[in-house]
Amino acid sequence: MNIASLSESQADRNVYEFDLSLWTLLKHLAEIHPREVSEQFTLPLETVEALADATKHQLELLSSGVILSFKLSSPEKIYISHLEQSFDQICLTPSSDSGFGAAYWLLMGKVSQQDINIAAQTFGVSVNLTKIVSQASDNQLRNLACSQDMPFSIRFSPELVREILDSDEQRVTHLILKKHQQSITTTGGGNEL
Repeated sequence: MNIASLSESQADRNVYEFDLSLWTLLKHLAEIHPREVSEQFTLPLETVEALADATKHQLELLSSGVILSFKLSSPEKIYISHLEQSFDQICLTPSSDSGFGAAYWLLMGKVSQQDINIAAQTFGVSVNLTKIVSQASDNQLRNLACSQDMPFSIRFSPELVREILDSDEQRVTHLILKKHQQSITTTGGGNEL
């Protein structure tokens, strides 16, 4: 039922812009450090090179406003434990290093407050995590971003990245649907602790 409601949901502009930002960051990293990107994201070097040469339009095709393309690759219990502890309520502006982290947690908080099940599917995390995030304050989520590392991995088959980049307009819709299906089936909210 959650998958059905997810497929009927409208794209969220904030999710789309965040996903596009992550793809753009990955493109820039691929230009500078292709081997490291290949290793960290388990992408063939040829795919990383294609990503480094990707146009804005191609990055837009990789991005989604319904299913975030990246998932947390650290155990959720780290983040849950942090959110369940007391924290310094006076948190100064996070360092620039935690900008993406703060944006991620604040966005998850916003989507979770609307629907924790849809948020779990959108971010590829457990309902338990989205429930706790929905109850956290913005300051608490920024504190989490400052305190915890947030390694990401791609939620779908790495081969699809290259296929989408190389695809023509007629075939790309099928590949994007395949990407969403893989994201939901392999990680979409099923990572219960």
